[in-house]
Amino acid sequence: MIESVRGILLKKVPTFCVVNCSGIGIGIFISLNTFQNVGEEGTEINLLTYLHVREDALLLYGFFEESERDMFRKLINISGIGPRLAMTILSGLSVMDLRQAIGQENVDVLTKIPGIGKKTAQRVILELKEKISLSVPLPYSASLGLSTQEKDKMNQALQALITLGYRPADARNVLERTLRKQGNQVSLEELIKSALQEF
Repeated sequence: MIESVRGILLKKVPTFCVVNCSGIGIGIFISLNTFQNVGEEGTEINLLTYLHVREDALLLYGFFEESERDMFRKLINISGIGPRLAMTILSGLSVMDLRQAIGQENVDVLTKIPGIGKKTAQRVILELKEKISLSVPLPYSASLGLSTQEKDKMNQALQALITLGYRPADARNVLERTLRKQGNQVSLEELIKSALQEF
């Protein structure tokens, strides 16, 4: 299993990039979200990855954020949705917007994505609504000044606390207080431990 790839970005187009890892150019399929976040060609990047094994090929998919890879894995477990269509979905909607559409059972939003018909949209909602109901991110106070990666860390911590049985609003408030005390550089593990102590 290839969990991540770090190297120099040699080439990027909206659906694909090539990363130089110790002299080897690795081709990785990406979403528009990741395309917009990876930086410019010639810079060092680190992508989370998923290796899809087929009889005739090994295909590597890359993600800028853990939340995007997690959603990708959920999507490809749905009958009729393969990696390519999952990437199309993640290119058409951000993870946040996709979670909201599923939570609100908004079929119309999903059917605007190329390749997604009404039946497929309904299947996505049916199969993912319960799985993501505990992990829908809540907005954080603007005064926290969080970067995209820091918001992703906060959302992972929020999901962990909700899974442990804490109410979303309470968990968010405690996480915000904890982050103000600890600072934005606190690790995910330390953030969760500190929040549990607050509770």
